[in-house]
Amino acid sequence: MLSHRILGVVERQVRTWSAGDAEVYAAAVGGHSPAFAIPLLQHGGPQLGLTGADMTQVLHAEQSLWLHGELPAHGSTVVTKTVTDIYDKGSGALVVSTWESEYATTRSSCFVKGEGGFGGERGETRPFAVPETAPEVEFFQTTEDQALRYRETGDENPMHHDAGFARLAGFAAPILHGLCTLGITVRGLDFTELHARFTAPVTPGDELRIERWPTGEFRTFANDRQVLLGSVRFSEVDGR
Repeated sequence: MLSHRILGVVERQVRTWSAGDAEVYAAAVGGHSPAFAIPLLQHGGPQLGLTGADMTQVLHAEQSLWLHGELPAHGSTVVTKTVTDIYDKGSGALVVSTWESEYATTRSSCFVKGEGGFGGERGETRPFAVPETAPEVEFFQTTEDQALRYRETGDENPMHHDAGFARLAGFAAPILHGLCTLGITVRGLDFTELHARFTAPVTPGDELRIERWPTGEFRTFANDRQVLLGSVRFSEVDGR
């Protein structure tokens, strides 16, 4: 059972990176992106720290990123992680964690199936929408080893490489990291703020259809099913 004692827990670690780490990320998602700051700050994956949770029942729900300045090609920074909220969504609990540094802040929401009904606040839901105008469209063919390549960034969640674990989670095969799909979707964009919701799983080998608008909105499909929805902000921002 998910321990609610994690709420408010603060952890601090030093993250160090090199230009080579950025190249590993770029190779995993098909190009460079400010979204590299996400796996850098939450090294190991958004699911870490969910004490007591059945990890086969944990799904990555949403991700946000705020850049406070240009990330150097190499360096180190102190990252402070805080479990900021645990919301009662009825069928499960939504655990929100925030990682902060001088260069960027990122926030992940993980849905833990079967852990709802404890009487907590439901929490607000961020609205996502896309314009009615036609988007710019591109396609990206993921490879059978795409998840293994993204694993090189530090996210070793067995949901993405262990077939037995994936079956226990209800999937026929390991699924692609949501953050890999996100990285592929926003690669090549120069943004300072990002918000995204993961709506369905992607299987390595799927072809992605990526739709993007000049105003920053995006969505991604795999096999005609929407798997990702979100937006970026191109102007300077520092805050939440």
